[in-house]
Amino acid sequence: MPEVYAELYIPKPPQEVYRAARDLAGLKPYLKDVETLEVLEDTGSTSRTRFVAVAMGKKVQWIEEERWFDSELRNEFESTEGDFDLYQGTWTFLPEGEGTKAALRLEYELNIPIFGGLLQKLVKKLMQENVEGLLAGLKERCLAT
Repeated sequence: MPEVYAELYIPKPPQEVYRAARDLAGLKPYLKDVETLEVLEDTGSTSRTRFVAVAMGKKVQWIEEERWFDSELRNEFESTEGDFDLYQGTWTFLPEGEGTKAALRLEYELNIPIFGGLLQKLVKKLMQENVEGLLAGLKERCLAT
């Protein structure tokens, strides 16, 4: 399965960065390829979110279940339905100097006929750009507050 990884230093305390990430709906304005981000359920330690994104002109949809580990400042997520054959990963928020190292790891498999085998490298590039963009958006959001 393809995997992408990104990390980014954010000059804010880990608890603050984690809280900003935990508010998924608040991240929507920072996600350029995401058309829809709707939190369907949030029980505190778990949440379910519906995403609709556009990749190479094609809509990609999925429902993601997130597990939040507040004491560890960590998140695990996976898609339970939608276009991905596999979509799972983790976010971690670790102290680094006066700020936070936010890291996002995503393992995925997306087999949509229009993408085909030849386009898998492009899909991986887009997935990498998306995880980097998500962290950059998180940083921008944290610095705006």
